[in-house]
Amino acid sequence: MQYGYFANIHDPTQTRDYAAMIAEVRELALICDRAGFATFWLPEHHFSVWGRELLGNPLMMAADIAARTERIRLGLAAAIITFWHPLRLAEDLALLDQLSGGRLEIGVGRGNYGLEASNLNPAADPNNRAANVKVFLETLQVLRTALTEDRFAHRGDLFAFPAPGFRADKAHTVKDSNYIDPATGELVRLTTYPRPKQRPMPPLWQVVSEDYESIRYCARNDMGIIMWRPTVNEIRRRLNAYKEAWEATAGRAMITAPRAALVRDTFVAQSAADARRIAGKAVMDALNFANWRGARIFLDPGEALAAEEEARLGKALTFDFVNERALLFGSPDDVLAKLIALHAETGISQIIFKSCWPGLPHEHTLRSMQLLTQQVLPRFEHHVAQAVVARAAAE
Repeated sequence: MQYGYFANIHDPTQTRDYAAMIAEVRELALICDRAGFATFWLPEHHFSVWGRELLGNPLMMAADIAARTERIRLGLAAAIITFWHPLRLAEDLALLDQLSGGRLEIGVGRGNYGLEASNLNPAADPNNRAANVKVFLETLQVLRTALTEDRFAHRGDLFAFPAPGFRADKAHTVKDSNYIDPATGELVRLTTYPRPKQRPMPPLWQVVSEDYESIRYCARNDMGIIMWRPTVNEIRRRLNAYKEAWEATAGRAMITAPRAALVRDTFVAQSAADARRIAGKAVMDALNFANWRGARIFLDPGEALAAEEEARLGKALTFDFVNERALLFGSPDDVLAKLIALHAETGISQIIFKSCWPGLPHEHTLRSMQLLTQQVLPRFEHHVAQAVVARAAAE
């Protein structure tokens, strides 16, 4: 098993000192590093007039955390690549990989909010899916090419690199035959610097929802998937879709588990009642802030709600509806039982915990993480190890 943690910076009051909020993220990163977590994940959001998502540059935050930690990997979940110039992004990611000693995991996303796209790249408006996907796919293609090829060129519908017609910069003529067309002297290849420490490039991921074409695309293109809050049955369905697409591309059976991670909102307290009392409102406020897709993202495959209930949950999700479907809330024993069932029913091997939401005081997050790392995960690891031994003996 591998564990990750998803952190964000938020302040609905819009009055807190930003440096204090950065310090809280650093503290969580150090806790995860010392507890043996595999990855610490950071998002990218812009212009939040709601005070809920206030980290505009996860690369800079990851560089800061890399300098303070020893072994934990730094994950972007996600860099919204539709809002970046692809070559600047390639340079920044490669530098971050070097600064972190090769500990970078690159999660990419298309973006959710029209507010962001309208101010950063209107051509990538997520409300226009076809245009948004077009920007995403070509940006991703340029990014991969720039990071993996020491000298590259790209000609697409949106980008052309090198820019056509370049031959000299003031007094400097390019004479290296690795970069020019010998007949015309025109620059026809580029290199971005630095080169990433991990070669050919850091691992790629995409944050996915119910879009199965994105899941299949990742499987076909050596990318992992990060899933937000699906039910157990839906997790199995997504993993099967990933596996089938991977096997069709590779032409062989997938022996290991699919490269997939699951995000779970998690809060551990002395009892289930305490967990709900302390963190229930904060997690539900966060889920309802992101409730534009409605209750369907918490449904099992083929499940349908009565029209009245669907309309009611579309206005406001309830803790009772979400809890058994997508939360890890409760006492250490409760959360342990949920993790054991989750692993047994899906085989998922990477879990990303999220225990901080707008409005929840930091000390409660710290206490939950203490209980998770000291009273839940060691017992869960022991259970998983025993299950592996039992399977081996049975075979």
